[in-house]
Parts: sequence; C-alpha cells; structure tokens
Amino acid sequence: MASVQLTIRGKVNSGEFPAPKGTDAFAAYAMASSNGLIPEMERAARQSLDHPMTFETLGNGLRLFEGSALRDLANFRRRCRDNLSACFDSYLGASAGCPQTIRGWLGPGVPVLPKWLYQFLSRSRDDLELQVFTHPLNIHSRIREEYLKALHAHLDCKICLAMHAIQGSTFCAELERKLEQARDKVGNPFSLPFNYHKIHFS
Repeated sequence: MASVQLTIRGKVNSGEFPAPKGTDAFAAYAMASSNGLIPEMERAARQSLDHPMTFETLGNGLRLFEGSALRDLANFRRRCRDNLSACFDSYLGASAGCPQTIRGWLGPGVPVLPKWLYQFLSRSRDDLELQVFTHPLNIHSRIREEYLKALHAHLDCKICLAMHAIQGSTFCAELERKLEQARDKVGNPFSLPFNYHKIHFS
C-alpha cells in the first residue's frame, strides 16, 4: 500500500488526479485526518484558509470530522491568524503622523507612518482578531485593494499622495510578501505520533 499511496500522491501533485477545490478542502481535511494522511491533512488545512470556517461553509462535511480533528483545524487557523497579526505589529511599531512635520522632533532614523496608513494597518490587524473564522485568511491577496481604498479616503493630503507615487507600489508588494510568508510559515500542526496513536490504539 505504501507504493500505491506514493503513486497516488505523485499523480495528485502533477495534476493527473483531481485535488480538492474550494470549500471541499474541509471535507478533504476531515477524511485525511480520519485516515492519518499527514501530507494531505496539511495541504487541505492550508487550502481551507482561503475560505471562512463556519457551519455554512463546512456544510455536510462537518459529519466527516472525528475526535479532535475540528479543534486541531481551528487551532491551526488561530496560529496563522497570530502570525499575520504579528506581521502587522512589526509595522505598527512606528509613530503615526505626517512624516514631513513630525520626523524633525522625533529624531533621525525613527520610523514614521502617515496617520491614515497607521490606522489602516491597525484596523486590518484588529479585523483579523474578530474575523478569524468568519472571513478567509488570505489577506495577502486583497491587502493592496484595501490599501488603495484607505488612500482614496485621504486624497486631500498632497504629501501622502507624493509618497504613494514614489513608494506605494513597493510598500504594497513588500506587505503582500510578508503577510503571505507569515501565514505560510506556520508549521505542520499535525504530529505523526499523535495521529498514529489515535488510529492504532483508540
């Protein structure tokens, strides 16, 4: 069976066999968990982050979850949320205000964010805390659009518009990259000894 399993995994990875799509990731995770298929569990768990984790999303797939599988998936999602929040916190260590007017009395080398940008990043972090299950955790894929909406509400400041014209695209690309890395660096939460014990001794 090991060789058969290896062949199937290879064909799924190469696209010859269909992989779960969309919210089917939740059912795929549940079935992989009940059979101790660690790589498939991790792949499905990461895919599920692109969707809300609600009863409506889980649908009939909720009946497929056994034991602590649902709790493990929720904890994995929380850990990803925590990493994303920490990424936002790394930007929010700066002072908030107009860089042209407050940099002088703060001293050289002190990071300063325009107030609207600081508020936007702070709000995005706070939303993660409230929406960890009700919204997708693919914030890196929509952060640029939300950044532009926040800027649009601040069009009366020529200094900020000038800074956006010079650095906005680079800043958004960096933020997207860091958020994606923060989400993806959460390690495999499904330890082999635990699942082996659950399958063979429960």
